[in-house]
Amino acid sequence: MARLIPTTPMEEFEFALHRILIHVLLICDILYSARINRIIGGFAQPAILGAAAAIVIFYMVYLLARGRVLPVALGVAFAILVFNQIGVFAARAAIAYQVNVFFQFLWLMAFIPFCAWSLAGHQRYLLRWVIIYSTAYCCFYVLMSIGQLTGAIPHSILSAIISDQDERGARVFLYASVAAIAYFYWLYRLLKRVTYTSLFYFLTTALASALSLSRVYLLIILCLSVLYFLYSRTWHIALAARVIFMSVTAYIMFGFIDLSFNPFAPFATDMSGAYRAYEYDVVRHVILREPLFGFGVPPELKFTRPFLGDQDIFPSDLGAIGVWFDLGLAGFLVFLAIMWICSKPLRYLEERHGWPLFLSGSMLTAYGAISPTAMAGGATLTALIFGLAISKARPRKRSRSRREAWRNQEWKRLQRHHMPTT
Repeated sequence: MARLIPTTPMEEFEFALHRILIHVLLICDILYSARINRIIGGFAQPAILGAAAAIVIFYMVYLLARGRVLPVALGVAFAILVFNQIGVFAARAAIAYQVNVFFQFLWLMAFIPFCAWSLAGHQRYLLRWVIIYSTAYCCFYVLMSIGQLTGAIPHSILSAIISDQDERGARVFLYASVAAIAYFYWLYRLLKRVTYTSLFYFLTTALASALSLSRVYLLIILCLSVLYFLYSRTWHIALAARVIFMSVTAYIMFGFIDLSFNPFAPFATDMSGAYRAYEYDVVRHVILREPLFGFGVPPELKFTRPFLGDQDIFPSDLGAIGVWFDLGLAGFLVFLAIMWICSKPLRYLEERHGWPLFLSGSMLTAYGAISPTAMAGGATLTALIFGLAISKARPRKRSRSRREAWRNQEWKRLQRHHMPTT
């Protein structure tokens, strides 16, 4: 790991650059993924995405220059997968290939700078600021939500980030994965020691999640909190998250075996459930017709209507099969691997950072059963977990053959038994 105390002008420059770019990427992520950029204005989105893309590309070069090929190779492989799926839809719709569609998957590529920062010795600094920005966002979200509910903030200001398409009423969009990190961090701090600070921020972050009115997300957060409080064992929590994901995914996938079965039909009395049932029928039909490449990634929903009907289809409503629909069979398998990685604890981290990341990642795994948040709205959290994990990967040394190992072991045994005594 690189030294944290720079001694030369070049080291000082590199040290400062890493830390500046940490702040740039974290702020850009919150502005974009929390949709705050929509309030700022149309110019904000290309500026944010451009800055994030530049950081990813810079650190791809940085890692290659330091002999770290694996993170870059994985990033390139994922980019090839997405670019291929963009081409699949472009060919289907007979439209021009649009490279900018890739930007919606950009945040998953952030594992490259996260890996580089960890390797450069800035891991603790990075995680500290992840918590600070996450907590600040939750406080800001609570203020926005209260302002929206009381009418203190004009509707025209927040309209771009308000959801009001079902019976739950109008609510400000919540960046759930960031809210989860902050909530679990202050839950950890509160259980370690009750202070006014920990209690205040725990209640604030909990209120932020509650104000989202996202029923499944809140249920998962509650279940993980209870498990953490009762057991505090990573394998209990990881097992629970993975069982939820696998069970619900298997239930949804059963509709590919029995075509008369629609897993969302029992929930059709709810507006959200009814629309998911409709989307499921459309998406299933496409996947069965094109199992290898799926539908592809469209630039805009309007281009899908000649193929899917006048109703907009949001594959992200359908969990793993939504990923299959967009990214094909290869993307589906990548998503399954991501679900496993997200709920894997990073045991080398300090508890105060390890537990919030693990619990938030477990949330992504369990929530992935109905929404691929880990590859879309929560992709930066996925990238953070994966980037930190891969930064600890070491190339395996070539092991000796079993015969050679047995001979060495046998030689040592003979030496012990036949060593002359004095």
